[in-house]
Amino acid sequence: MKKRVILITGVSSGFGQATAFALLDRGCLVYGLSRSLPDEALGKRLTGHFRADLCDEKAVKTAIRALIRQAGRVDVVINNAGIGIGGSLEETDDETMHRIFEVNFHGMCRVCRAVLPYMRKQGGGRILNVSSLGGRIGLPFQGAYSATKYAVEGYTEALYHEVKPFHIRVSLIEPGDFKTGFTAHRTHLSQKGSPYEAAGKRALSRIEKDEQNGSEPELFAETILRILSSKNPALRYRCGSLFQKLLTGLRPLMGERMFLFLLGKYYA
Repeated sequence: MKKRVILITGVSSGFGQATAFALLDRGCLVYGLSRSLPDEALGKRLTGHFRADLCDEKAVKTAIRALIRQAGRVDVVINNAGIGIGGSLEETDDETMHRIFEVNFHGMCRVCRAVLPYMRKQGGGRILNVSSLGGRIGLPFQGAYSATKYAVEGYTEALYHEVKPFHIRVSLIEPGDFKTGFTAHRTHLSQKGSPYEAAGKRALSRIEKDEQNGSEPELFAETILRILSSKNPALRYRCGSLFQKLLTGLRPLMGERMFLFLLGKYYA
């Protein structure tokens, strides 16, 4: 992987930061794209960093053009940036839903559209889109987040087929619960006096406890390294605890009713 030119969105914390360090340690040329600057330790090591809001298509295109001017190519793009929202779907207004889709889904689409012409011209590349196990399972009181990740899943599966003839390989990473700053940065919709207040508090308390007792982000970075080391990468990679990785596989085996019953009990 030495000297590969790699762009990571959402590089300033969590998965993005851990992955950047892991790739830098292996001699890759790692560029970051995020709204905020990375901390000093990472900033000193990154090959380059571009500040851009993924909701701004012009800013994304400008950043990708700058990357190509500096590096001459882009071998790998890791679409990692994302935000979380906790609350009932009934009480998620249009503005909030629009915001999470803009970052988690449309932002990813903008980056893909911007890099694909360069990858085709250079004869190939890799795109890794970060989904979630919440993109395979609709999580109660994280419905808006799950909806964006279901969209990422469908988009990426279609993209996998469309760009394969150009030697561009596309993969999904589906992490479970990880101990990152994502928990603290999740937006909580006000549910005071709501008919969902008690159930929402219980579900989000369970979700956040699982996250803070989850895997370290270095495990996610190891999954990225494994994908990039493969000559023939798969479309999907689950990442997290053994229980969580088995969860989606067991769904068709145990039947839909039983699966939904157990999931509901877990978050009740």
